[in-house]
Amino acid sequence: MQFIARIMIAAGCAASIAGVAAAQDGGRPTVKSTPAPVRTPVETVAPNLSDTLAKNVANIDKNSEVPREKRVQAYAKLLEGQRHVWAAKRSRSQAAVNSRLARQAFQRAVELDPTLAEGYTALAELAWNFPPNDVEESIRLAKIAIAIEKNNFGANRLLGRAYTLKSRLNRGTTDPENAQNAIQYWKETARLDSRYAEAWAFLSALYPEGSEEQIAALRGWLSSAAPIDTYFYRVLMGGQADLAPENAAVKLGKALLAADRVKEAVDVLNQVIVDDPESEEALELLRSAIDVSDPAVAQTSIQAIKQAIYANPGDTELILLLAKVQARVGNSADTTKFLNDTIARYAEQDKSVAAGLQAALGDVYREAGRFDEAIQQFNKSLVTRGISPDRLATDDDRDFAVAVFEKIVLTYKTANRFAEAKAAIINSEKILGDEDSFADRQLIALYRESGKRAEALQAVKMARVRFPDDYGFLRTEAMVLVELGRADEGVGLIRSLIGKQDPKAPSIMYDDFSNFLYISILYSEARRGKDAIAAANEAIAVSQDPERKQIALLSLATAQNVSKDFAAAESTLRGILKQTPKNPIALNNLGYFLADRNEKLEEALKLIQEALEIDPGNPSFLDSLGWAYFKLGKYDLAAASLIKALKADPASATAHHHLGDVYEKQGKIESARQSWQRALVLAVDPVEIAALKSKLSVKKTK
Repeated sequence: MQFIARIMIAAGCAASIAGVAAAQDGGRPTVKSTPAPVRTPVETVAPNLSDTLAKNVANIDKNSEVPREKRVQAYAKLLEGQRHVWAAKRSRSQAAVNSRLARQAFQRAVELDPTLAEGYTALAELAWNFPPNDVEESIRLAKIAIAIEKNNFGANRLLGRAYTLKSRLNRGTTDPENAQNAIQYWKETARLDSRYAEAWAFLSALYPEGSEEQIAALRGWLSSAAPIDTYFYRVLMGGQADLAPENAAVKLGKALLAADRVKEAVDVLNQVIVDDPESEEALELLRSAIDVSDPAVAQTSIQAIKQAIYANPGDTELILLLAKVQARVGNSADTTKFLNDTIARYAEQDKSVAAGLQAALGDVYREAGRFDEAIQQFNKSLVTRGISPDRLATDDDRDFAVAVFEKIVLTYKTANRFAEAKAAIINSEKILGDEDSFADRQLIALYRESGKRAEALQAVKMARVRFPDDYGFLRTEAMVLVELGRADEGVGLIRSLIGKQDPKAPSIMYDDFSNFLYISILYSEARRGKDAIAAANEAIAVSQDPERKQIALLSLATAQNVSKDFAAAESTLRGILKQTPKNPIALNNLGYFLADRNEKLEEALKLIQEALEIDPGNPSFLDSLGWAYFKLGKYDLAAASLIKALKADPASATAHHHLGDVYEKQGKIESARQSWQRALVLAVDPVEIAALKSKLSVKKTK
């Protein structure tokens, strides 16, 4: 009979899951779906039917047996009820009548045989699937079935679904108590049928990311049979959700990465890419895994990626992923030849695509610290594209040249080869022409990052003469003046623009909001907290919309932190997050402020991680993450995050300073000194400069 009940449940699932979900959420459907037809009001389960049936079960004489005749009659009623359920499914116009008849038949079945667990399960399914979609009554009836027979598959599955719905799993804010109940019944469902995909899928969603339980559930899902009934899962988890076991593989790779089980993750993701070379999620996860894997593990991906490229020869993402693996494992002759041959084929078909691949390959080498090979690829890309001083045929060519020269300069700066960076900047001007401001901007930045701020000031003044309407150069001059300790002069440049906006011809240069905001930034940089707060409040006063006000509030929080009014800074940021919980800058800044003060470190880490989920490559956020890990004593994770931040922004004094502190804790004293020395060149904050000099001085005496 358990088999019959299971068939009934499977047949009845699709009736009104969306209706149940809507009833549990104030009448709002959880996903877009086809509206259910209007139903004629019908007789429903009596409110206390489950209570009555529960009492009947409690009064059963355990020493007596239900007569065979009654058991046969009860079984017949169970089959009769099932016929009415099937009829209700076939004819929507008669669904109300047939569901009422089914309910009567099932109720009669359990009256004839109170120990018939499948009868209570069938009643529970009716309460779940037909108006009024009473979830609570369904739960009570299913629990009666389990009280009689704990191995009742249908009742356990129904309870797993009901509590999953009540847990609000699909809303992102899971209710812990209902989630635990759901886990309990899904575990039982999986115990009764170890190849039942839905149970494992929901368990994997309910368990914490990267936990042993989640990984085990995903492995269970991966080895499950292809499911037939997927409606409830798709409704609850989204219309594109799929219970097919192969979809568990990508999730398993992600969970293994979260658990720092990198080798296992790479093994799983390699197989996914061989089976489905177009899986963007698997490719992105494999990239992340390769970033943190050791060369021996990364090398295992080479053959899988090559197979995928053979299957999809036009997929440039796969080619770049192979290049990334090559950069991680060292110079592999056969892989290098494979990549160069592939790029050569593209050069015959489309030089623009080939040049783009060469530039991207240069990025891969730069990230791996193979700077000469990176420069070689960047220069090759310019040649392949046909770019020279005499040829910039289109705007696209110019944009490509600017992007590549920016990569070349960044590579030299990352390698601390500033003379070569300057030569590359001069070369870019020859190609782009003196009407392009790219070379000026790069030269000013290079001087600042080399600690040559007087030269930077001279260069920016010359650029302002050539480009008098470029507001960016005006702001840069103001910031360089602040860095030289001449904050009032810098602020004066910006303040001179306030109140001069022409309403008929508005310009960003004369926008009072932007200028007050930048003045606040300048004062914060100069550690003049009270002045920074005043300017931020002026920006708030002239802000014309909520978005601008939030931007000004972010500057206000920074100014408050500079003034050491930590409570006010925290309050301001929490206020922003109350209005916009996913504001990445507010998340990062609050996390960093807390970590820097050694307060609420676990919350700080979580806030910064949320910011990085929104903007994964942001170097400032990566620096914050590294600092939070440092404060938590997780030095290896801290170093990895800070190194990644510096690859994106090698001119960050703060990130170099933080990395030096991490190296010191790891006992890498010479590396620490090098990082602090680089930070000292870049730093402009007197407090930070004093701290760095103190650290370097202490180390000299050892």
